[in-house]
Amino acid sequence: MKASTHMSKLVTIVISAFLLMSCLLPGMIPLTPIPKTPMPTMEKNADKLIEVLKGKDWHSLQSLAQEQYTEEDSAKPGTLTFTVNIPDDKPTYFSYGWCAVDEKTLQQNFEHINVKLYFNDDELGKDVVHNLTFTSPDNLLCVDFGVLILEWPVGEYELEAVATFDEKINDGLADYEAGDYIFVYNVTVEK
Repeated sequence: MKASTHMSKLVTIVISAFLLMSCLLPGMIPLTPIPKTPMPTMEKNADKLIEVLKGKDWHSLQSLAQEQYTEEDSAKPGTLTFTVNIPDDKPTYFSYGWCAVDEKTLQQNFEHINVKLYFNDDELGKDVVHNLTFTSPDNLLCVDFGVLILEWPVGEYELEAVATFDEKINDGLADYEAGDYIFVYNVTVEK
């Protein structure tokens, strides 16, 4: 009989605890996510992006960085961090590019390179990331994965370009080890 009484009390306590938790949880878990820094406006039309880049009225995000790294720094896996202050309302181009000596080598390289661009930890989609092919001034064939940011709300942002090489590759000039090549931009916009 005593075991039955103790079991009854235990069941009552467990049920009471579940009821109490079910009343508390809805107030403890926010129904709407905590707002993030507002997203800037990004160009979705590739033709308009190309038109802007053909002109001179824009900034490369990397050109605004306080830090300057050598080619050797960016030629090995690892993370390079940049501090950027947006100085004006000109469009800003955020990108990751890769060049090779010819089209065959470039295609072979991209069989082993995966590029992703992130904005505040969210991966940017193909609606704003555009692939541009061009020939560099030193006659290398290049592909650029880029986003044109048109308007920045005041705030702080983290942009990240990640190129993952799944094996050692050669662009026709040099070897590059397998690994993650990460470029982090800590951006501040003050107006």
